[in-house]
Amino acid sequence: MKHELISNHEWIKLKAKLQFVEEKIIHIMNLDGWTSDKCLYGQVKELLHNRHYIMNGMFRLHITEQEVARFRKVNDQLLELTRDMFATHRNLMDFLSANFIETIAPSCVVQVESKLDVDEGGEILLFDDDADYGSDFSKMAEAIAWTEDLEIRFCSTYIGEKPESDNLDDGTTWAEDCLDIPQFKGFIVCFAVHDLCTHKNYSVPDLLRLKSYRISHTVDTCRTHSV
Repeated sequence: MKHELISNHEWIKLKAKLQFVEEKIIHIMNLDGWTSDKCLYGQVKELLHNRHYIMNGMFRLHITEQEVARFRKVNDQLLELTRDMFATHRNLMDFLSANFIETIAPSCVVQVESKLDVDEGGEILLFDDDADYGSDFSKMAEAIAWTEDLEIRFCSTYIGEKPESDNLDDGTTWAEDCLDIPQFKGFIVCFAVHDLCTHKNYSVPDLLRLKSYRISHTVDTCRTHSV
């Protein structure tokens, strides 16, 4: 741990709050059927929201060169995954249009949907200084996966339409709220990172420990029948 944090009153206070909140989350998660109990489910979501705020406060005090380097890597890779999703979506549309899918599915409305989301069963990266935060990152990732929509980016196009393009990652940074810190000033933060850390309950330290994402493409056909 950074030497200056050992006696930092703000850090000590935040860490105590974090441990209190996580104990309550884990207690509820150990109860049978908590995900189908509206009250318990809501409590976990609210506790995770509080944890999100606490963890980001701790991150501002703790931030290290290793964390900044990991943030840069995650940001670059999520931007690349976003571009890959949209590129494959366009290629699928071109292929289906050129190969006359109407002959395979005549009179059908054909739609291609593409998604980038968090792999809920993915491994959590371990840092040498995880004990500094005192968080059970794996258990909290599980809790977030149970209570959040893990979809990050999405596009959908019908055959005959122009494929949707990425109009969110246009070179303008999405460094807002917890991402608007001096250490990230030189980065163009992509929308996927913004979505995870400001629209969902993933704190920046949680983001840095996520290792696995999924890109999926679905071709859907629909035909209306009159009887």
